[in-house]
Amino acid sequence: MLSQRRLLSSTALIAALAAPVAAFAQQAPPPVAGSPAPHRHHHGSPWMRALRTLDLSPAQHRQIEDASAQTRAANQNADQPTRRANRQKLRAQIDAILSPEQRARLQAELQKQRQRQRPA
Repeated sequence: MLSQRRLLSSTALIAALAAPVAAFAQQAPPPVAGSPAPHRHHHGSPWMRALRTLDLSPAQHRQIEDASAQTRAANQNADQPTRRANRQKLRAQIDAILSPEQRARLQAELQKQRQRQRPA
């Protein structure tokens, strides 16, 4: 009788601990055909999102991060024309950091993003 209680208690404890884990492990069902895409948050400009698709070396990544940080600092209290000029300068700096192949892939990704944004 005592061993049956222990077995029952142990089983109940394991089930109580396993249930929350199993609930979190479930995945969302696949989207139904024809249903709208789930809302996704996009961080950054389309240009910077396209840049993330490239296989940057650690050195390139570091250079781009440094240039972006400098631009953010310069834009903190800047007026709109200055911000626009700083953004163009940043893009020119990044363009100089990328290889010719990466520049071509960046332009292709930007074109793909533009096509997705156009209404069908």
